[in-house]
Amino acid sequence: MIARDRAWLQGFLRLDARAGADGIARRDIDRQEDTVLRALALLDGQPGVVLADEVGMGKTFEALGVVAAFRHADPASRILVLTPGPDLNTKWEKEFTRFGEGRQRIYDFGAEVLAVRTIGDLVAAFRQKRIAIAPITAFNSARGGRDLAYLLSLYCHWRRLHGNATNAILRAFSDGAYERVDVREERFLGVARLDELRPHLDEAFRGPGGEDAAEGLAALHDAEGNAVFERRDVVRRALDLARFRLVRALLPPVDLLVLDEAHKLKNADTVRSVAVTATFQRRFRKALFLTATPFQLDIAELRQVFKLFALADGAPADVLARADSLFADIREYQRAYDAFQQAWARLDPGVAAEFGRLFARDPGLAGVVDDPTLRAVASAARELLQLKRDRIEPGFRAWMIRSLREDKRVYRAHRRSRRVPEGSSVLPFLVYERFIAELFRQKARTHKAAVEINMVSSYGAAREGALLADGDRDRLPAPVEGYRRLMRDVLDAIGEHPAVHPKLSFVLEDALDAAERGEKTLVFCSRVETRAELARELSKAWEARLLDRWRRAYPGAAESDIFDTTHAHAHDGDDRTRGRHARLQSRFHRPQDALYLALRERYLQSLLALGDWAEQRLDAIVTAANARRAGLRTGRTSASRLDYRLLKRCVEQAAADLWRSSCPADATTYGDALGALTAPEFLTLGLDLLPDDLENDESGGEAPEWTIGKDAAALVVEHRPHLWGYLSSELEGLDFAIRVRVIERLARFLTYRQVPFLADLLTAARAGGLDIESIESRPLLEFIDGFWLTPAGRPWLERLRAFLRYFRGRDGSQQRDILDGPMSTGDLVRQTGESESRERLREAFNTPLYPVILIANEVMQEGLDLHRQCRRVVHHDLSWNPAQLEQRVGRIDRLGSLTLKLRERDPAATLDILYPLVHRTIDDRLYRTVKGRERWLEFLLGARPDFAEYALADEEPAELPAEFAMELRIDLQPRAGGLA
Repeated sequence: MIARDRAWLQGFLRLDARAGADGIARRDIDRQEDTVLRALALLDGQPGVVLADEVGMGKTFEALGVVAAFRHADPASRILVLTPGPDLNTKWEKEFTRFGEGRQRIYDFGAEVLAVRTIGDLVAAFRQKRIAIAPITAFNSARGGRDLAYLLSLYCHWRRLHGNATNAILRAFSDGAYERVDVREERFLGVARLDELRPHLDEAFRGPGGEDAAEGLAALHDAEGNAVFERRDVVRRALDLARFRLVRALLPPVDLLVLDEAHKLKNADTVRSVAVTATFQRRFRKALFLTATPFQLDIAELRQVFKLFALADGAPADVLARADSLFADIREYQRAYDAFQQAWARLDPGVAAEFGRLFARDPGLAGVVDDPTLRAVASAARELLQLKRDRIEPGFRAWMIRSLREDKRVYRAHRRSRRVPEGSSVLPFLVYERFIAELFRQKARTHKAAVEINMVSSYGAAREGALLADGDRDRLPAPVEGYRRLMRDVLDAIGEHPAVHPKLSFVLEDALDAAERGEKTLVFCSRVETRAELARELSKAWEARLLDRWRRAYPGAAESDIFDTTHAHAHDGDDRTRGRHARLQSRFHRPQDALYLALRERYLQSLLALGDWAEQRLDAIVTAANARRAGLRTGRTSASRLDYRLLKRCVEQAAADLWRSSCPADATTYGDALGALTAPEFLTLGLDLLPDDLENDESGGEAPEWTIGKDAAALVVEHRPHLWGYLSSELEGLDFAIRVRVIERLARFLTYRQVPFLADLLTAARAGGLDIESIESRPLLEFIDGFWLTPAGRPWLERLRAFLRYFRGRDGSQQRDILDGPMSTGDLVRQTGESESRERLREAFNTPLYPVILIANEVMQEGLDLHRQCRRVVHHDLSWNPAQLEQRVGRIDRLGSLTLKLRERDPAATLDILYPLVHRTIDDRLYRTVKGRERWLEFLLGARPDFAEYALADEEPAELPAEFAMELRIDLQPRAGGLA
């Protein structure tokens, strides 16, 4: 047998191929290779492995490495990747593709990978390909009326029931909504004919017996007759089971089943879990389950994973017995851990230090200890260590691989901020507490925790919660209803001022302060009303800050001077007054204004690098440009007034043509650029030679009435620095169509209302002596060209540079997501649940541009990488589940993250995690509970115990001796070379 080591693995798998581009350190590549080798070694002797690396450490790459190893060993092996849903399905598909891209490939899976969306497609996929990716939600998708009617008709066909009996069953089940399906003609899931299904129908409707003992539809029908079909939920479950069993019969055996986010199957009774159990029982040989949180609230959740391992073809009969033995050991271990923690908490620093010296002398703690206090601690520690060494660590290592971020306790800065209601925020909380107390005194039924969580989230969440939103509360006792009405009145009075809520006001100020420093913030809110309220208030407060920024250029300016205002008139409708911002913004994008040239690329310098060659031949260029102008036909506005867009194109084409004929040897270097610039379509369509709405391309029958003079042409040909000249290396290699789109999007972005670029520009122009009251185009145009290298302009230039570097590294669909996503509106704040997809929000947030603040719901907690430009996360709404909080932080704490890059330059850089809490409310209890759970679950999964970190009392316990704390760690990491 070939020795499997790093050299063997690197012979076909190059996990380091994209390390430089993705910012991955060599030590992380080594760890990922060791993880692949360790997983393969474990799979040699057992049916499954849990790959449980902490969030953001590259589990997907490691899993793909295992897949590559299976394919390397046997190119005919079949692999199935089950993902939680469509978004992650797309992500896996892209990762498979990425592995085979570039000059140095990680591993080329070839054309054998197919991503599907339905279980019918899954069955069909394995008839064509060897690797399939499917969302587990697909098992929910084939449960509509037509599918149910088909399965009921198939059942009746199998039972040989006549037409009237079949119709009666369908009527009973659907109240006449379903009609009988001709199963001899229609295919199951659009794939399989009746002849393929016939051998498997007994198993589908009766059940195979043995391990799959779930009762089939036939048994229910036999027991209750046709009346059972009126019990729709029971029959639907039986039909689901029949569907899954038929799919199992149609699927070929799978060599490796990869299950992403495996913790989502922790509840055995969900449709997902039943689907996986029924579909894949004895249909897979090995399994690799990925989850950063293998259990979330209780270790018993892990038993479902072992149940799935036990379904593997050839799995040992004792898999579940071994699992139950491990769980029993863990319960004993938890008791020993709690006993030791309690004993340690009673120690004063002197005794704690003596324990450290004792452990250094006697790591086994086997000697006799005279001091009674020290003896109790040593005894508890000895039991804990023995359990860890003999049973817990070996038990976990047999099934699980987990690598940790060793330094995350160093760079993760947890900041708890207790907010005390004050001022106008005091009354709502006082009334709310009295309302809840009266509910309980009157024994009115309600879910107190949910109600309280609404209140500490935002006033909007409280107002819209079921208890207060319901207008018909006659069932409440009179005293309770009185407080409910009072509470509604108080919240309605707050109405337009929701920012007085203590938590919301803190998050608002904190996020906006960060935004002014150029830092992004990720805020997690579970309440819909809170997300909407927070987004509104953030936008309003940002505009107030923007006004202050504009006042640096225009001291004392009123809001109506700067921004558009609308005045309502009773008879004439609304009247809109344009402010300075809107008037100047329009000039930058109106072709009839010379400012149009300020933010457009000057191709003679950035594409052709002509230097001062064109300036020296300005007369000839103007003559040739006017000849081209004369042949143009355009719309009325562009014909009657000098159009700098058309002027620019005429001049650039004239110069390019003249240079090509004058310097043919030099011109050959710029073939593509010259070809586009000299194409006839360039004059009307621009560099991309395509009609688009971004460049204001227009056609018409009017000849221009204006001519091109030397002064205007000089604005195009002069050899002087400009924005896109500074960024020419970042633009190089972009397809011309994309190049045009990205420059136009960025030009518009810079002038959006919520972007302070124009305010900064005018402040600098005022300081430089320019008249910013009338704002003449040409002086400001010349000023802008030099602005980018000034202290005020340099940050904008570097932000655009960082944007383009990120943009260039994305694929075509991701680039489209960026250009057509949130940056196209210039909103500082976005919230999930709006029009953008998760992919668009991810791509936009990972750029250094807008949005700067992303308000996310639970859907965003998993499967998204948001780490490129963000190192701050706010838990606005806490969760009882510590795994959910870790998943949230994991969105920005990943390999190649902004935090890790900053730490390379400054070891003091941190990833900031904020917990805003409303003091003396359910927030305090939530925080204590989730931190207590986090302490135990993290310790079980390999974290070093640190009682001080999770201390909730004012007085911290003594610090554990470093050597002892390290010895207590449960080591689940792979050894070098994948050794056991």
